[in-house]
Amino acid sequence: RSLRSKQIPMHRSGNDFTYIHGLKKGKHAFKFIVDDEWRFAPDQPTVADIEGRINNFIDVTGFTPFHGDDNFESRTLGDSVDVLEESKDKESWSQNIPGVDEYTKEPHPLPPHLRHIILNKAPSLTDTASLPTPQHVALNHLYCTAIKDNMMVLGVTVRFKGKFVTNVYYSPCS
Repeated sequence: RSLRSKQIPMHRSGNDFTYIHGLKKGKHAFKFIVDDEWRFAPDQPTVADIEGRINNFIDVTGFTPFHGDDNFESRTLGDSVDVLEESKDKESWSQNIPGVDEYTKEPHPLPPHLRHIILNKAPSLTDTASLPTPQHVALNHLYCTAIKDNMMVLGVTVRFKGKFVTNVYYSPCS
C-alpha cells in the first residue's frame, strides 16, 4: 500500500484555518505545514508511521452521513395539532417556556464554510479592485471583522443574476 502526500492550502478566517473535504471511509493520516515545517497538532489523535514520524489521524470507517429526518415533518405537525386541539378544549393558549439551562448553553459553533469570508481574502495582484468569487453558501450573510485600529468593518455579498456585489461598511468605534 503506497502513501500519497499532497499539500492542500487551507483558508484563513480570523485566527482559524479550515479545509473542507469529503473523505472516503477509512483511516487517514495528516500533518500541517507551518512556517515551512511539517508539524502535527498535539491536541488531536496521533499515530507513528513506519519510519517513526508522528502524524495526526482521523478514522471515518464507521461514519454514516446524516441525510435528514424523514419523520420530522409528520412528528412536528402531529405535535402542533395535538397542542391546538388541547388548547381549544381549555379555551386558552400557552407556550412552553424554556428552562434556565436552555439560556446558559454555549452557542453553536459557526459552520466552517461561513468562515471563508470575502473580507479576509487578499485581492488578486493583477486587479486589486476585484475579489475572488464567493462560495454560494456565504451569500446574504453579514460578516464582521475584529475591531482593529478602532475601526469595525462589516461586509455582505449578494448575487444579482450572474454578478456578485459586495458592500463593505467601515464604522469608527467611539
